[in-house]
Amino acid sequence: MTSVRIPGNVLVAVMIACVGTCYGFGLSLFPQIIPDMRKDLAFDYAFVGTVTGLVQFSTVAFAMLATWLVHRVGAARTVVASVSLCGLCLSGIPIIDNLYVVAGLLMVAGATGASTFVPMINLASRVVRAEQRGFAMSLISSAPAFGVLINSALVAAYAGNGHWQMVWSLTGAATIALAVVTHILFGRAGLFDSGTSDETLAPTAGGSASLRSIMPWVKLIFALGFINGLMPYPYLTYLSPFLREELGYSVGFASWLWATIGVVGISAGFAIGTISSRLGSRYAMLTCYSSFLAAGALVVLNPSMELSILSGIFFSLGFYPIYGLLPAYVSEAAPKRYE
Repeated sequence: MTSVRIPGNVLVAVMIACVGTCYGFGLSLFPQIIPDMRKDLAFDYAFVGTVTGLVQFSTVAFAMLATWLVHRVGAARTVVASVSLCGLCLSGIPIIDNLYVVAGLLMVAGATGASTFVPMINLASRVVRAEQRGFAMSLISSAPAFGVLINSALVAAYAGNGHWQMVWSLTGAATIALAVVTHILFGRAGLFDSGTSDETLAPTAGGSASLRSIMPWVKLIFALGFINGLMPYPYLTYLSPFLREELGYSVGFASWLWATIGVVGISAGFAIGTISSRLGSRYAMLTCYSSFLAAGALVVLNPSMELSILSGIFFSLGFYPIYGLLPAYVSEAAPKRYE
């Protein structure tokens, strides 16, 4: 297929939309709508916890799968397939009554964010000039905040009136439409061509010694990844149920708080990125972890409306940038010790 010159900023906007959709709809919508779904489907919080755990497990699996797919079928095809799969799962949730199937759909939809984000570095390197890639990746990393904003509006408009199924249907249809548009634009831009790579890393001398030398970093990455999931996800999952079911706040207030989280999240990457560039990624990660602790303390110790909003701001400051900081920290610090 002959490629057509499509501006890089248009392709970056499509990439932002893909990440924002799969993370925003696939991962962040369920926590906002839990109280409304519980009324009709009659599941308990053991089910919610199980789904949350399954999503974390499948996210790791999908991240590894995406890494493999990028080298086999190309980054562009991996993104289109991930967005399409997310849309199909979202569309299926409101029409299925079986809780086990719903859990499976939520698990897959939540994991597509990882398989959509992993290929973005490859795509960004092909459509954005080197000096602008950092800025482009910052925008892409903050993309889930846009999905959260849309979720908040949809939940306030439909879920509060008992029509939570409509929220899933609309987000599913929008996601499938985005997959079609993405396929067309990526195809016209020639991103489906030369998207695979058969290159493998050359073995280094003393392979076993090299493996032993990186094992501390493997353990550290695992530990930090565990903390990155442990600290924010209970807050993310149970914020809306806590506000609406235990504290009695309205769906309007909960949605407005989530909208605030989304708005702050759009600029959170830039704020934490500034700390990272000036003081180092270690201090930026500590800032994120401190934000999580402050968010949890505020909403539990004094869950007034004002402090709940402040809690959401702290959460947003830490949540959106943290996943981009981990690879940055490793690439920044590991060579200094093991070069």
